[in-house]
Amino acid sequence: MIFFSSLYGFSQQEEDKLRFQLAVGFNHAFEHGFAQPDQDLSTDIAGHAFNLPTINVGAQYLLNKRWGAKLDLGYNRISNANDVPDFKINYVRINAQAVYDYSHVFGILPEEFTLMAHGGPGYTVAKPLGTLKDNKQNYLNVMLGTDLSYELSRNTTVFTDLAFVYGFSNPEDYSPPENHLGAFNGSIFTFTVGVSLSLSGCYFCN
Repeated sequence: MIFFSSLYGFSQQEEDKLRFQLAVGFNHAFEHGFAQPDQDLSTDIAGHAFNLPTINVGAQYLLNKRWGAKLDLGYNRISNANDVPDFKINYVRINAQAVYDYSHVFGILPEEFTLMAHGGPGYTVAKPLGTLKDNKQNYLNVMLGTDLSYELSRNTTVFTDLAFVYGFSNPEDYSPPENHLGAFNGSIFTFTVGVSLSLSGCYFCN
């Protein structure tokens, strides 16, 4: 009994510090990030208004009830708009982020809901598919976002997330632009819905 009581006490101390997160959704790639060719086209090179899929996977570690950190990997498919030449881009990013629980700012929220802000630097690889693969772009980024989560149980929550990923690069650097169809070194917006699973219990739960 003493042995199992000790194990239980240890597990309580380690509860809800580490979480696994998985989310899916869509993205929007901002037009200024695409290389624009010199030849006349009826419209500028752009992606679809909403692209599928966006898939984010990561781990979050809480330092206390307010602050924490997370490392996550994001995959985004970007496709051409209907009236421009065909291309598809695999946009992959990795970001190290700080997280902050600001639920207390809105005291009217039920305790099952949590508002979390997140942001931090990262690295992006945007690679066109097929014959355009040589137009791959690598650049630094910074990500800012917020999510609203709902507690299904003491170890499982579902959440929605809005995020903006700013690319630290200049589309005007493409040279010559006519040879860079599908090249993208800009910013994206993402919206996802996901699940967060506690890997260590619920120490910081209310």
